[in-house]
Amino acid sequence: MNRFHRIKSIQQTGATLIISLIVLVLMTIIGLAAMRSSMMQERMASNTRDYELASQAAETALREAENWLISQVNEPIPGASRVWLLNDMHPNPNEARNWWEMPARGRAWWLANAVAYSGPALANINSQPRSIIEHQSFITDDLLIGTGSNTTGIDYYRITARGSGGSDQSRVLIQSTVSKRY
Repeated sequence: MNRFHRIKSIQQTGATLIISLIVLVLMTIIGLAAMRSSMMQERMASNTRDYELASQAAETALREAENWLISQVNEPIPGASRVWLLNDMHPNPNEARNWWEMPARGRAWWLANAVAYSGPALANINSQPRSIIEHQSFITDDLLIGTGSNTTGIDYYRITARGSGGSDQSRVLIQSTVSKRY
């Protein structure tokens, strides 16, 4: 009986061990791929949340600026109120890019030149959203030719708002146009 047992053990080549190791390596690779995919999904969800916070913050500043403009009884004077003349903050009006597309218009520029949101504090954002109101144009109602001091018409304003999410890496700029008759 010992002789048969010895013969069988000599004929075994360890195939089970090799197959087990291969299966273990495959399971490890699948596990690492699943972990990497899960981490990527978490980052994407975090970035989406950050972007949504920035969008909501910018929308909040935009609505506040629109409400402020609509509530004005008299026409705000550009430069003397929170209203700017169209492209006033553009260093080179002949340049094709708009002022808000310029790289120099970062967080520090917005802190120095725009009006901060003054409503209730917004949670989970890096900095309070800000807005800029620009007087775009005045369209007269009169069909009279010439200049008169009492012309009636509609003033058009462009409002640009900037919001950031949980970090300043997620920024959203939104714009709207508001018309107001004074």
